[in-house]
Amino acid sequence: MTTSAEDIERLFSASRGYNALFLAAGALENACDENPECLTERGVRLLLDTLADDRFEPRRTSLFFYGRLARVLTRTAGQLGPQHPIAHMSLDGLTALANHATGNRHTAICAACAPLAPRNTSIPQPETTDCPTPCTCRDLLEEAGLSRYTTPTHSGRSLRYEDKGTILVIKCARPGEDPRGLSSEWHWMRLLGSHDSQGGHIPTPLRAPLLRITGLPKGAASDTAIAFLTSPTYFSYPNEPLAPMETPLATKVIGDAAFFFGRLASHGILHTAPVPLFHNRVQVDRRDDEGLYLWQKGGRLDSWLTSCRYPNFGLSGLRDFEHMKTAPEMISGEFYRTMGDQILSLLLVSGSHFRSLAPCPPHHPCPTERDHRPLFDLESLGAMLTAIANGYHRGYTGRSTPFPHEAVRERLASRMIEEMGRDRHMEEILRARDQMTMDEADLRNFLIDRGYSSEGAENIPKGAADIVLFTGPHLGRFNGKISCPELIEFTATLASITITNGFLAMAS
Repeated sequence: MTTSAEDIERLFSASRGYNALFLAAGALENACDENPECLTERGVRLLLDTLADDRFEPRRTSLFFYGRLARVLTRTAGQLGPQHPIAHMSLDGLTALANHATGNRHTAICAACAPLAPRNTSIPQPETTDCPTPCTCRDLLEEAGLSRYTTPTHSGRSLRYEDKGTILVIKCARPGEDPRGLSSEWHWMRLLGSHDSQGGHIPTPLRAPLLRITGLPKGAASDTAIAFLTSPTYFSYPNEPLAPMETPLATKVIGDAAFFFGRLASHGILHTAPVPLFHNRVQVDRRDDEGLYLWQKGGRLDSWLTSCRYPNFGLSGLRDFEHMKTAPEMISGEFYRTMGDQILSLLLVSGSHFRSLAPCPPHHPCPTERDHRPLFDLESLGAMLTAIANGYHRGYTGRSTPFPHEAVRERLASRMIEEMGRDRHMEEILRARDQMTMDEADLRNFLIDRGYSSEGAENIPKGAADIVLFTGPHLGRFNGKISCPELIEFTATLASITITNGFLAMAS
């Protein structure tokens, strides 16, 4: 069993082969779990030197090998505590490597930070209910100080009543939806509103956590809802296509959202859906992962521009608190992955701020390719990337970060413009086997929703062949890799150094 720096030096000498090193890494991981004090400064340097060496990168198991080495450092640091010099040396070294490593080394180093993420939260788990309290729409208008004759505006499933700066929102459950999600959102508003507004402006919930409302106008999604008062800027988005937000203001909005997400994460609270991310929407009902995007796998990102249309953050701060989740509810590694979801969402919305100046192409049964790169500004997009990194890191750790370096920022901004500015990947494929799980009416409506005429949809024989649809833009070809892997690299690096530096910040 490895118990000293001399043993580590012997095991990781350059003369030993890869297989021996792989087994030695496992033995070292077990030894440090049992006795973290056996890892010395000399041992840390040897491990960091091995992680900096890319000669094993081509090996099929290199991800696991580098992951073992990185986990020795992070798990030992976690056991020793943020005040211990070995913890500082280990994590400072990993942070430096995360900024420069590539391939499997980068993936392994970044993912190894997961044990350092928060495991608890000081905010109690909100209660939920599916039993609504009866009330009338008129009662809510009177409580909000609005005239009973105020006419609402429909915003998705929400009804917005506005007069003289007062905004009443009645958010209705969708047909067939479990109303406990709305109830959870009501409770989160109340909890966060009493904790120093860590998500910016927090709406004020009214009445009970779930309502059965009579007297709603025609067209309301349902009579089961929650009600809250909010800011006039609640429905102002940084990527609004119809009334575009000025780029400097959009940069501030995105940077503030990054700060709010990071601040909540530092308290063990994560918003799990800043924007809806999918790898494959067409197979939502068939895949075990429900088609949801798992960014660590680096697959193609489905309909990225559509996903960004209504982000769950805007000029007033965060919203849609039904998607909140706390650290104790999460399995190992989920906290890191969800932080990545947040960072990736912020990056996508940054790109959509520019791309949304041109309309999203309508679904069409024929391929189309357009070039919208002139809509983007390299310097302004780079400023957004810096705002995301600094905002997220500062919210979580209380400190700014030098990441991204200028070269990293410019490279990512350039690649985002290249991939988001051109509608190159437009295809979606409805497999023949997936068609057989749909009835005729569902298949027909599915095709009409994606650009087919009623007659054209009727003439498609179910299950005869795969159907190619053009529903993009997507980032990557169908069932392929993401066309802008730099987004994933940036996401992993920022999530990793944020968690690591947040752990070290606890020492001060």
